[in-house]
Amino acid sequence: MIPPIPQPDPMPLPAPGWLLWALLMLTFLLHLVPMNLVLGGSILGAIARVRSRDGERPHEATLAHLVVKAMPVLISATVTFGVAALLFLQVLYGRVFFPSAIVMGWWWLSVIGVLILAYYAAYLLAYREDRLGGAGTGLAWLIAAVAGLIALIYGNNMTLMLKPQEIVTRYLADGRGVQLNLSDPTLVPRHLHMVLGALAVSGLAVAVVGVLRRKADPAFASWAVKYGAFYCGLATSVNIFAGLWWLAALPREVILQFMGGNPTPIIVLLAGILLTVSGAGALVMAASGRQPVLAVSAGVATLLTGIAMMLLTRDTVRNVSLAIAGFQPATWTAPQWGPIAIFGVLLVGAVVTVVWMVGALVRSPKTSP
Repeated sequence: MIPPIPQPDPMPLPAPGWLLWALLMLTFLLHLVPMNLVLGGSILGAIARVRSRDGERPHEATLAHLVVKAMPVLISATVTFGVAALLFLQVLYGRVFFPSAIVMGWWWLSVIGVLILAYYAAYLLAYREDRLGGAGTGLAWLIAAVAGLIALIYGNNMTLMLKPQEIVTRYLADGRGVQLNLSDPTLVPRHLHMVLGALAVSGLAVAVVGVLRRKADPAFASWAVKYGAFYCGLATSVNIFAGLWWLAALPREVILQFMGGNPTPIIVLLAGILLTVSGAGALVMAASGRQPVLAVSAGVATLLTGIAMMLLTRDTVRNVSLAIAGFQPATWTAPQWGPIAIFGVLLVGAVVTVVWMVGALVRSPKTSP
């Protein structure tokens, strides 16, 4: 009989468990921001491209052009920080992560191919936008579709890994690596929650672009703050219901433990909801024209903090689910502080570089179509 959860590897962890967990949360948050901008930004950019084809909406044409120029950088940042987060995930949860990836192996490996397709499409748009004509709109929607597909494939793996016994059952039934976790009741609300969150973050980013370009292009800046506030507020409002749907779809025993004797998970969840709603509210104030710089800055701070709270809630659900399934984290450690220090320095350098590149793109006068 195949045990549902393999024994811990006969190798020590390269750092204390708490540090690996903290680095997982940090790198995943750093991955989540550009990932949301790729997924939500590609959708908003494609919509703006379609709406500006008649030539009567110059601000939306400018926005579509900005998205095109930023997309290669955002995809690179998503992959870079995503690899780091995935490595820490594998160290901590590899005994359930790898078996679920094997069950859906061909889908999991396909991410590389479709990601390369999106990457080429992004570069083609960025450097040949003026020559593509109507084909540019098709490429914009292709990038959005690929980003959504990759998110769905990852969601399948992250939900399936929480059910080790089902992984074994699925593998014994069909070991060709073609199965997905589409029957999981949490998959659809989880994916919807992610897409709506990406739209909200991308709306926030559009408002930030408006603030940064208020001197270079005041008319576009005013429009961008209002446009970003609209999408951020709308997506956040709907996302509250998607998040509650996701929580309600969790297994009963997970909900009972999540809402059990320890009040911390509930406090974190409520704080995340309150902060994200407050962030959207700050953007609405910015759209009214009252101190837009201060209001957008407050929206960035509260919304990003709310996202961090949501990540902690997601992590709690994962740990509770795996604990119920019998998963016990490895405890043997042999810290390798040299490589960890090098990683920390390179991580800071990567964050600074990406922020500088995005800022240069936003402020550049050449980003107008």
